[in-house]
Amino acid sequence: MTRRERVGAAIVFLWLVGIAALVRREAFVTEPEQLREAALLVVPGTAYYEVMHGDERVGWASSTIDTSSTGISVRDVLIVDATDTVASSRLAVRARVALTPGLRLRGFVFELGADHGPYKVTGKLDPDSLLTLITEAGKAHPDTERVAVSKSVFWPTTVPLALALAAKPRMGRTYKYSIYDPTTGTPEDITLTVGAESLFVVSDSARLDQEHGMWVSAHADTVRGWRLDPQGSTLVSGWIDERGRIIESTPLGSYTLRRTAYEMAFRNWTLEAKRHAAATRAHHTTTTR
Repeated sequence: MTRRERVGAAIVFLWLVGIAALVRREAFVTEPEQLREAALLVVPGTAYYEVMHGDERVGWASSTIDTSSTGISVRDVLIVDATDTVASSRLAVRARVALTPGLRLRGFVFELGADHGPYKVTGKLDPDSLLTLITEAGKAHPDTERVAVSKSVFWPTTVPLALALAAKPRMGRTYKYSIYDPTTGTPEDITLTVGAESLFVVSDSARLDQEHGMWVSAHADTVRGWRLDPQGSTLVSGWIDERGRIIESTPLGSYTLRRTAYEMAFRNWTLEAKRHAAATRAHHTTTTR
C-alpha cells in the first residue's frame, strides 16, 4: 500500500468514526439532555392573544418568557369580562412560573380573581420530588400540603416548549407528559397527539383605523402550526408553532385564545369595554327617567 493510499484509508476511517459518534449521540441522548439543549433554543419575548367567545371579543391574554443563566421564567395573564343579556362572567388568572435550565417546573405562583377569587397557590418543588403547596382562599388561614409528583413534572403552558423544541412535532406522533394542573390542584399524566399541520396568518403589528376607532393589522406573518389533540387535561391543547408558542387554543372550553398584535389584543378590548360601559350607563339613564 502506498503512502497516499494509507493517508486516504486513515481519512475514511476517521470519517466513519465521526459518523458513528454522531449516530450514537443522537440515538442514546437522554431526555434531560434533550430538554437542556432545547432550553437553549427558547426565544425570550411576549405573545399577546385576543380572547373570543364565538365572534365576540371578551378579554385578552399574554405570555412572557424570560431566560437567564439559572433558568427560565414564564408569566401568563388571562383576563375575561364577558357580559350579555342573560349573565356575566369575569375572570382574572395570573401565573408566575420558574423553570429549571431543563424546562422542568421549579416553582410557581398561581392567582385567580374576579368572580372566582381571591384564590392564590404558591408551589415549590423540592429535590425529593415533593411539591409544597401553600393555598390562600378568601380570608381563610393559608393551608399547606405536600404532593408527590414526578421529577419531570411540567407546568401546563410550558409543555408546548418541550414538545416543539425537544421532541419536534410530527404528524400522527403521540407524546406523553406529566403536568401539575393548577385548576384541580393535582398532578396528571397527559397524552398529546399531533392531529394536523397547517399555516396561519398572524398579525405582529397594528395601526389605528381612525374611521372606526379600532386597531387593525398593519403587518402579518405566515406561521406553520401543529394541532395538539389531548387525552386528559385540555389546558394543553390547540395549535403551536415551531418555537413552542401557542397560536390558537381553547383551554377553558368556551373561550378561544388567538395570537395577534398587542394593540389588537389589549387596546381593542379596552375600547370595546369602554363603549359597552357607556352604552349601559346611557340605557340605565333612559330607563330611570
